[in-house]
Amino acid sequence: MMSRQNVLLFLREDADKRQKEIAVRLGKQRSLLNEVQQKLQLLENYLQQYRKQAVAAETSGILSAQALDTRNFIHQLEQVLQIQKENALRQQQSVAQIQSEWASARVQEKGFAALARRIEIEQHELELRKIQKELDEWANRRPGCQ
Repeated sequence: MMSRQNVLLFLREDADKRQKEIAVRLGKQRSLLNEVQQKLQLLENYLQQYRKQAVAAETSGILSAQALDTRNFIHQLEQVLQIQKENALRQQQSVAQIQSEWASARVQEKGFAALARRIEIEQHELELRKIQKELDEWANRRPGCQ
C-alpha cells in the first residue's frame, strides 16, 4: 500500500513541478507578447504620423524627390509593420498553446491529488477495520463474554 502511495506522491510532485515550470514559461511568453504588442502600436503610430506628414507635404507642394523618398519610407514602414503583426500573431498563438499546456498540467496535478486523497481515505478505513477487528477479538476473549 505504501509503495502505491509513494509512486502517487512522486507523480503528484512531478505534475506540480511541471505545472509551475509551465506557469513560469507562460508568464515570460505573456511578457514577450506585451512587448511585441507595444512595439506594434508604436509602429502603427509612426506610420500614421508619417502618412499625415506626407499628405501635408504633398498638398503644400513638396519637391517630387522628397515626396518619393517619403513614400518609399512609408512603404518600408508598412512592411516592418506587417512583419510585426505576424510576430504578434505568433506570440499570441504561443501564449494560447502554453496556456493549454498549463491547463492540462493543472488537471493532471489535481487528478493525482484526488487519487492521493482517495488512497489516504482507503488506508484510514482499512486501519479502522483492523482496529475494529482487534476490538471484536479482544471482546470475544474476555472471560465474561463466553
